[in-house]
Amino acid sequence: MTALIEQPRAKFIGKVYTVTDSDQMGTFFACWEEFTQAGWFAQLDALTPQPNRSYMVIFSPYGQFQYWIGSIVPQSAAAPAGLESFQMPAGTVGQVTVPANGILNQLPVQTSFSKGLEQLEKAGFPIPQHIGQTDHPYYFERYNVADGQVQEVEYKLYINLDQLEGYDEFD
Repeated sequence: MTALIEQPRAKFIGKVYTVTDSDQMGTFFACWEEFTQAGWFAQLDALTPQPNRSYMVIFSPYGQFQYWIGSIVPQSAAAPAGLESFQMPAGTVGQVTVPANGILNQLPVQTSFSKGLEQLEKAGFPIPQHIGQTDHPYYFERYNVADGQVQEVEYKLYINLDQLEGYDEFD
């Protein structure tokens, strides 16, 4: 097993979507297009020394999820009008960075999420059986941008070694 990384608190600014916002293929591509056309990435790029196009999935123990589009920014950054801020907690994470030349936003969420989990598993990180049943049910893909082009993608999952199995009943 690869050692987990201590993730300090971080801030995500963006817009939250739900399954009802996805298309019939299970993608949020139209939401990405809307977000970009609204000029929000340009506003977020001005808030961070490392421009990024990120998405975050927050899992629920009941099978639902929230899908956020935005950027990971410094703690001091304030959300521009029309966007929301999410405080990512400190915790242990598995993180893998690989070269990339584009954002996988035209794939169904389940497909891109599975690709990220595959990369994390290959790197030796344990994957919780039921991410929605953990204290920090968060998964991120951060596409780092330089000179207007995606250079790499960071796959990140909060992992608590005491919560790998999940539970069968709800209290």
